[in-house]
Parts: sequence; structure tokens; C-alpha cells
Amino acid sequence: MQADDRIVNYMKARHEQARTVACVIAVQLFGLAIYFCLYALIAGGVFYSLSEKPGRVVIIVTACILAVLIIILNMLTVIKYNKVYITRPDSIALRDGADVVREAYNTARPVLIYKITCSLVIMTAAGLVNIMLLTFMEDQTLAVVYGRIVCCVLAALAIIIAYPCIDRISCYRALLNETHDLHYDIKPNKALMNIVSFAVPFSICLWYCLRYYGPKPDIAWITFPITALFALAITFLCGWAANDR
Repeated sequence: MQADDRIVNYMKARHEQARTVACVIAVQLFGLAIYFCLYALIAGGVFYSLSEKPGRVVIIVTACILAVLIIILNMLTVIKYNKVYITRPDSIALRDGADVVREAYNTARPVLIYKITCSLVIMTAAGLVNIMLLTFMEDQTLAVVYGRIVCCVLAALAIIIAYPCIDRISCYRALLNETHDLHYDIKPNKALMNIVSFAVPFSICLWYCLRYYGPKPDIAWITFPITALFALAITFLCGWAANDR
């Protein structure tokens, strides 16, 4: 018994897309780790009083350039996303290949759950390392920065491992009609995806610059709700414009 080619092609395309999305999320976290590494240059005294202001300018410019590169990467990922939606199988292919898909799911599920468990262990280790740094380091400012760097790097590694596995389980269950799946049941909202691709790196970069280099770091968190409100407003306007045609 062999699965329909449409199911095989869909699962291949979706697996590649899941790996791409996992890498993109990991890049965001690696970028955040780089932000904290740059701040550690100032917190650790690398830039002294005579060069502190130029050093801050260099770091802010570097952070902005990194955010722009991440935004471009996100946009390219959104463009590629439609290939998964196009290759989705129809109900006839799903009915004919249900037995093969269920057998494949039963075979792959233990391995997928094992990998997800490993990613949870990595996340737990990140928390333990962060606690140890806060406990044993004398300089609490550097301890917080180093702890966040470790958490970002290990979280990125955990997502690279776990996200494709979670998506594969979701894919199997959707093909077996056990759940509804956004990848299969709903046409992708490209406007929303593009806005999120821009808003997430932008808001993180803006928060970082205001939090560590701005005159009032305590209110830097306000960038996230403001960005979310603007993103929702733009998404609504895009949807309204598309329906009005």
C-alpha cells in the first residue's frame, strides 16, 4: 500500500516549511542574544568614558541593521509559505491514503515525542544555567545579561528541534481528520503574516534600544502594545480593502 503522491508532496513541502519557520524563529532569538552581547560590551566596561557614546551609536546602528536583515528573511519566508498551501491534498486523496498515513503516524510518533522531550530538557537547562549565573556571579548586571544570552541560544536550539516535530504531529492528525489545521483548512492571510514578519523584529529592536540606551528605560515595554495595536489596525485595513474590491 502506497500513499497518494499529493499527500507525500504535501508532507514534504510542509516539513521543509516547518524547518524554515523553526530556523526563522531561531534567528530572532539568536538576534536577541546578539543584542545582549552588544550590551555586555558596555556593561562589562569595554567602552570606557571617552568612547562610550560612539560605542552606543555603533551598537544601536548594528542592532537596526540586524533587525532589517531579519525582517527581509521573514518576508522571504512568507513568500515561500504559499507553496505549502498549493500542494495540500484534497478529500479524495486523504480518504484513499488514510491507512498509510495512520501507520506512518504510529511509527513516527514515539521519535517525535522523544525529540520534543529533549527540547524541553534543553529549556529546563537554560533556566537552571540562568539561576546559577544569578546566584554565583558577583556582578548582577552581567549575570542578568549572560543569563539572557544563554536562555536565547538554548531556546533557539530547542525550537529548531521541537517545532518541526510538533508541526509533523499536527500534520498527521490533520490528514487523519482528527483536528482542524490552519495549514490545511484556512487560506494563509499574507497581509497578516507580512505585518507580523515586520512588527516582531521592529518591536524587539525598538524595545532594546529604548530599554538599554534610552533616557527612560522603565517605559520601553510600551513599544510592544503600541506595535501590536498598529499591526492590528493595518491588518484590518488590508482586509477591508481586499473585501471592498
